Amino acid sequence: MSETMLKQFPSLRQEVERAANESLERMKNGSRKATLMLIDMERCYLTVDFFRNLFQEVEKGGNPTQSIFDRYNETYLRRIGERLNTFCGS
Repeated sequence: MSETMLKQFPSLRQEVERAANESLERMKNGSRKATLMLIDMERCYLTVDFFRNLFQEVEKGGNPTQSIFDRYNETYLRRIGERLNTFCGS
């Protein structure tokens, strides 16, 4: 719609403005929730212990470029998978 049409119908203009503002507010809230969920997921996955262990492995002569499956045991990988499954399921 052009602006001149909206000027002819002030009540329509107000209704369009209200609907647009409500829609923008819903999108903003949805984006905020999604962002917080991603931050929380990353926070749970990358703990301080993860980095401590990583640096300790390098100091002990470990090879940080080798596959993650060679560096971590099955239990650790299952725990990561469970956390991801929890986030994807909610």
